[in-house]
Amino acid sequence: MKNLLERVAKFIKKHDNIFVLILIAIAVMAKVYNVYLNVGDESYNFLNSYKLANGLTIYKDNNVIITPLFFYISAIFLKIFGENILVYRTFNLIISAFTFFLCYIILKELKVNRRFSLLYTLLITALTSSIVGGGANYNVLAYGFYLLGFYLILKLPKGNFKSIVQGIMIFVVFMTYQKLGVAYFIAIIAYEIINKDIKSLFNELLTAFILLIIFLIYLYINKNLYDFINYVILGMSEFGSKNWAIEGNIFSILLFLLIPILTLMATIITIKAIKTKMELNNKQDIIKQMYIIFAFAICTYIIIIPIVNVYHVYLASILILINLMYIIHFLIKPIIEEKSIKTIINTIILCIIIVFLISNFKGIWEYNYLSKYTSKESPFYGATINPELDDTIKNVSEYIQSNDKETIVLSTYAPVISLYLNDLDNKDFDLPLRGNLGKDGEEGLIEKIKNLNNTQILLLHETDEEKELYQFAYDARDYIRQNFTYIGQIDKFDIYEIN
Repeated sequence: MKNLLERVAKFIKKHDNIFVLILIAIAVMAKVYNVYLNVGDESYNFLNSYKLANGLTIYKDNNVIITPLFFYISAIFLKIFGENILVYRTFNLIISAFTFFLCYIILKELKVNRRFSLLYTLLITALTSSIVGGGANYNVLAYGFYLLGFYLILKLPKGNFKSIVQGIMIFVVFMTYQKLGVAYFIAIIAYEIINKDIKSLFNELLTAFILLIIFLIYLYINKNLYDFINYVILGMSEFGSKNWAIEGNIFSILLFLLIPILTLMATIITIKAIKTKMELNNKQDIIKQMYIIFAFAICTYIIIIPIVNVYHVYLASILILINLMYIIHFLIKPIIEEKSIKTIINTIILCIIIVFLISNFKGIWEYNYLSKYTSKESPFYGATINPELDDTIKNVSEYIQSNDKETIVLSTYAPVISLYLNDLDNKDFDLPLRGNLGKDGEEGLIEKIKNLNNTQILLLHETDEEKELYQFAYDARDYIRQNFTYIGQIDKFDIYEIN
């Protein structure tokens, strides 16, 4: 038995990256699959990916306001493995495990030993893995690319190849989520200023610029450039000005927003100690590295604006947590080399792994019991659907199918109903949110409503218990209520008909 354990330990040590990646995938698995299908980000992003997988064109055929790389990749994934929620959530598992795994290899590259790199990665995963429940998302994929770019900053030797790679990473992060792309761009500038290497900065920006021009030419050739500019750039002013909000657990938000302050204080204290008290051969290199880590970490907090919620704050905190744990590890390194401490750490790691395994076994068991395995041809195959939502989708869909008039669901419920009906050409009506409507905003949507004929529009019958998302285009709703005729109700929706 002892020999077997020793051989297992040697195998894990030799293939630690594979072991950690599998462990992280197991750790987040239940949060990926055992989640009720929701009227929210997951259904919005799935619908947009599903449209692309079915031959529609991003921007031209759907009102996406994010740069397109996430949707290109997810659409290809759906096209290859199946156009349903089960496959889409598997895509979520891959990008989430990839993102948390990067924490481990970054910590190792910062000269934190395997044991503590694993411990810190498990702690970061435990603290922030609730973001996985939001579904496959451009935020997480862009953050993963951001972490990958930072890892390559640490890994690659200085030179032209590194500059080209970083130029590519600026482009890749920007193309996945423009806001994080701007953050990465700022971090790269800070990095090269710290290194006093303007030549490399020029090469990086030039590479990113050339790639961006090629992409814009591609859009122009495909007659999609205007729609890209309209939704991704011009619509952002409405998104930024009308969607400021703080939502969710305020205590958790404030607690995580304290982490950058604590990290900055710890960084300043550590650098001061290195300069005055510590005997190190490479003081300047270590100090420079600490500045660089903090610069990259703090820039990610741009994603919490304008919607400050637990999801955005947790995601933004991943790299700053790496930063904080690296500094703590640097300060306590002489202590943790003792054999007794190593035994304690091994025990803690084992306990965390056992907790992960038990909780995820329980979660997957619940998922297997609760999920409704509909036909594999259905986009909802493999989804866990709340019975109330399931009834609403079916009742409204049956009404639309039996109606001889054009029927539009103007609601955040529209994506799940469009998926159920396989009705994919509703563009702005599929996601009627402020900031998702291009340069003309809600006024533009109202103009489109004015041009409708022989049409019914379904509006959510709001109650104290259920309301539309605060980002909803309420001006358009009010216009319909004032100018259309109320004729009845179907399930949760009031029915209005054009006068």
